[in-house]
Amino acid sequence: MRNELEGEAARTFRPVPSRWVSGDFTDFCRTLAQREGVDLPAAVQWAHWLAVGEQRRAEIRRLELVRHAFRRALELWLVMDLVVGLEEAGFDVQVGDFCDRSITPRNLLVVAQR
Repeated sequence: MRNELEGEAARTFRPVPSRWVSGDFTDFCRTLAQREGVDLPAAVQWAHWLAVGEQRRAEIRRLELVRHAFRRALELWLVMDLVVGLEEAGFDVQVGDFCDRSITPRNLLVVAQR
């Protein structure tokens, strides 16, 4: 809605308190617009913008599925990149798990010694 009112731009809103999203959509938009200095027109088609938001949310959820599918692979890649950098700096490096993945998916342990 902001893009349509003010023109396309890659802008985000600051985080909002969780209590804002548990209420009415119209109240949420008005409160957010007031905080961010966005001038809303007198007549807004709230049902239309709610439908647009729900469609965008569904798109984001589909994209998140892809991201989640590669999360562990990316994490391993970053850890191995760190290991290579440490080894190049003269460290002896070991990689292991500090707990089971069922406890936390971020369970990799990097130990480096000179």
